Parts: sequence; C-alpha cells; structure tokens
Amino acid sequence: MLRAFAAKLLAVAAGLVMAWILPPGWAALAIAAIAILMIGFFTYTIAHPRSQFFIPVVSRLATDERIVALTFDDGPDPVVTPRILDILGAHGARATFFVLGERAARHPEAIRRMHREGHTVGTHTQRHRLRFHFGSPTYVQREIEDAVAVVAGLLPVRPALFRPPQGLRTPNFASGWRRTRGLVCVTWSVRAFDSRATTAEAIVARIAPRLEPGAIVTLHDGTGLGGGNDRAPTLAALTRILTECQTRGLRCVALSEVGNGAG
Repeated sequence: MLRAFAAKLLAVAAGLVMAWILPPGWAALAIAAIAILMIGFFTYTIAHPRSQFFIPVVSRLATDERIVALTFDDGPDPVVTPRILDILGAHGARATFFVLGERAARHPEAIRRMHREGHTVGTHTQRHRLRFHFGSPTYVQREIEDAVAVVAGLLPVRPALFRPPQGLRTPNFASGWRRTRGLVCVTWSVRAFDSRATTAEAIVARIAPRLEPGAIVTLHDGTGLGGGNDRAPTLAALTRILTECQTRGLRCVALSEVGNGAG
C-alpha cells in the first residue's frame, strides 16, 4: 500500500512541477505523458507474472535441471480433473493444482487423489469472485484462508502455495495476502490461455516454443471467472505437451518437489 501511494504521490508532484515550469501546451503534453507512464507502470506491477513490486512471486523454477512445472487452475472438476490425472499418470508426470476451496469441499476425493499420486495441491481462493480484485484486505485474507482451511482439512499437509485469480496482485491483495503468512505466491512463465474459447492446436502453439528448463506452465481443469466451460482442448493438448516434454528430455514435476525458489 505504501509503495502504491508513494508512486501516485510522485506522479502528482511531477505533474504539478511540469504545469508550473513549462508553457501551457508543453505542460499538458508532459502531464499526459506522465499519466501514460503511470498506467503502464501499474499495469506491469499488478499484472505481469514476473513483477515483484507489491509481493514476491515465483514465476519460474530456479534450477538448471531439465524440469518443468505444469500447473492447473480453477478445479477440481468432477469430470475433467480425473481425466487430467489419468493423462499425467500415463506419462509418469506430476503437476500442481491450484484449487478453489468451495470446489474442493464438493469433490474431496479428487483432492485426495492428487495428493496420493504425488501432485502438489495449492489454493486459488475460496470462490474465485470478481470482488477478490477489489475487496478489502480483510476480504482477501478470508478468501485465501478459507480455501487453505478446506484443503488442510482433506490432506495431511497444509497447502503452502497460492495463485491469485488471473495472476493479479493489487495493493489490496498484497495487504491481505501478507496477513495470511507462510504462503508462497506462484504465477507462471508460460500461459496457455485455455480458459477462453480455443483449440488444442492453439494451446500447443502457445506453450511448445517456451517449454524449457524451469518453465512454469499454467493450464485449467476448471472454469474460472468469465472463462469457457469446454476443457476438451486442454485435455487434447495435454497429451501433446507431455509428449513434447519427453521428446526434449524435460521431466514434469510438482512444485513441492523443487522448493519455492524463484528464477
């Protein structure tokens, strides 16, 4: 919060100085330029997966090993998630699932199966509502902790990894997230954009060029805010992605296997 306030204050001060020392026409241009820069600045700090401005994040694995981390958001889904687990198992691959608390409570066996088969279970808020991005720090904290409590009640280990919806880290989110303590915020280095209407070919085309050691890939096994319901493209693409990893000598690991270091 203090960082965001300081940045805004600096922008206002710069605008006032420009208005005072420059001729009217130039002052207006300078103020407009400052406004554009501030919009770009906050877009980067809030939305870019590598931005560490408000909170520390893990956007890729800090390793030289030939490993990648496939991650799945918005589940568990009673139909899609078991099929994803089947595909992963057939390829000897492990992954990380960032689940919604309310869906985990409805489908506890899917959560237990993830853990039993060696996958990591993280959380992705309790309800995945739009309000999460605009709510108070107290609301943010409750959404995070409620999801953690659901998963902790199903597994012998407390989930330690969290991914914010759409990867957005607003100042209010950062304030609420810090109150939870002990969690690691995970974003990604490769995004499939499979929550929207797409095809398996498009998903593979987005991911394959960036499959490299240390990559964290984000996919979806459930439906998120504003997302489509069709996960068939994801299922079809997953087999091709796993085959490509094997061809390149890349092993797919769960995030808990490699620790929490950021690259």
